[in-house]
Amino acid sequence: MALSLVCNKSKAIVWNTTQCYLKKSFEALQWEFNFAEKNNLHYGAKLVRGAYMVPEENEAKSQGHPCPVHDGIQATHNSYNSTANWLLQKIRDNSNQGRQIRFVLASHNQDSIKQAVERMRSYGIPSEDRKVILAQVYGMCDHITYTLGQKGYPVYKSVAVGTISESLPYLSRRSHENSSLIANSRQERQLLNSELKYRIMG
Repeated sequence: MALSLVCNKSKAIVWNTTQCYLKKSFEALQWEFNFAEKNNLHYGAKLVRGAYMVPEENEAKSQGHPCPVHDGIQATHNSYNSTANWLLQKIRDNSNQGRQIRFVLASHNQDSIKQAVERMRSYGIPSEDRKVILAQVYGMCDHITYTLGQKGYPVYKSVAVGTISESLPYLSRRSHENSSLIANSRQERQLLNSELKYRIMG
């Protein structure tokens, strides 16, 4: 946040990542938001569910501390979706005040993306304003990314660059982070098969 005092005066350059599987994630994000508001800074955030649950739990246990991770995947889903909605409300309420509020909704979870898009519409947040950017890893949930892009939503694809040994840990964390990824992969395969049949057979 100290760096944002220098870099975020004219636009949001420094963006913090919030890992919503942590119980204190929303409290931390609110503090960061209020800090930016108090100092008249532009604000940027990236929301992820998080992929370090086991190390976090083991570290807390070894130190004799309470577990910092939400109890169960549904609690993490609720944390992620409610945090995204809180930021969307802040964008809506800030529409005429000049201070920039933007965030990246990084998720492969179709329900979370659907909720965010529906709330953007209900709150009157135009996709062309690029205040909300929807992001997925390249090769994961591409059918969601491309559909959003075709409908005018700003989308971002994260590409893992490096050797296999360097890239696989990152990709495995992303798949672990999103329990719905396997189901989404099946759905994507079905969509690809349907499109292939349509193009061949008409």
